[in-house]
Amino acid sequence: MKIKEVYDFIDSIAPYNTQCEWDNSGFMCGDMDKEVDSVMLCLDCTNDVIEQAVSNGCKLIICHHPLIFAPVKRVYDGTALYNAIKNDITVISAHTNLDMADDGVNDVLAEISGLTDCEKLFAENAPFMRMGNVKEQSASDFAKFIAEKLGNGAEVFDSGRKVKKVAVCGGAGGEYIPEAFYAGCDTFVTGEAKHHERLEAQRLGINLIVAGHFSTEVPVIEKLSEKLLKAFPKHRIFVASEESICKTVV
Repeated sequence: MKIKEVYDFIDSIAPYNTQCEWDNSGFMCGDMDKEVDSVMLCLDCTNDVIEQAVSNGCKLIICHHPLIFAPVKRVYDGTALYNAIKNDITVISAHTNLDMADDGVNDVLAEISGLTDCEKLFAENAPFMRMGNVKEQSASDFAKFIAEKLGNGAEVFDSGRKVKKVAVCGGAGGEYIPEAFYAGCDTFVTGEAKHHERLEAQRLGINLIVAGHFSTEVPVIEKLSEKLLKAFPKHRIFVASEESICKTVV
C-alpha cells in the first residue's frame, strides 16, 4: 500500500479538516507515495519509537501528538525529526481530529470510564468532550476506578457531590471545566489541569479527576490499530511500547 492510502483512510475516520486552528495534524515528513507493508502507531514520535520502527522494518509512523508543532528553523542531529528523516521514515499525525472523531480519544475514554447514555459535549465549537452517566458513587471511589482502568494513578478534588453525571476529556482538558459544570455534570475527568483550572473546579463545586495526559489518551492507539488492521488486513500494524514521562498517584 502507498502511505497516501493510509493517510486517506485516517482522513475518512478522523477528518483532518476538523482539527483545531492551532493544531498541526497531518503529514509531518517523508514521502506520501512510498510503498510500505508495515506501520508503527504511537502517542508520541520519540527517538525510542523510531528505533522500534527501524527494528520492525516500519517506514511509516502514525503518532497522535504532532512531531512538528511549532515552526522548525533548524533540524539537529539527535532529534526525532532528524532521525525520522535519516531513517527514511514518513510520519503522520492525527491529533485534535482524532480527539473529536467517533471512536476517537474521547469516545474510548468515555467507554473506559463506564459512561452510559453518552453524548458529545460541545465546547467552543469543538466536540472534544463526552458526557454520560455512571452508577452513583463517591468521587474518591470513582477516581480509584479510573486509576485502575487506566493503569495509572489519579488525583482527585472531591467537591462533596456524589458522582452521577460525568464529562471526560483526554489530554489537557482543564480549560473545559466550566463547560462540564454548566452542562450539568458533577464530575470532570481529564489528563491535565493547571493550578488556576483546579481552583475554578473548587469555586464551581465540581469533582475533578486528573488521571494523566498520557494515560487518558494512549488507549485510542489500540482502537486505531484495530481499524487499520481491518482496512489493511495484509499489512503489519505495530503498537509502539511507550511509557508515560510522569506518574500520578491517588
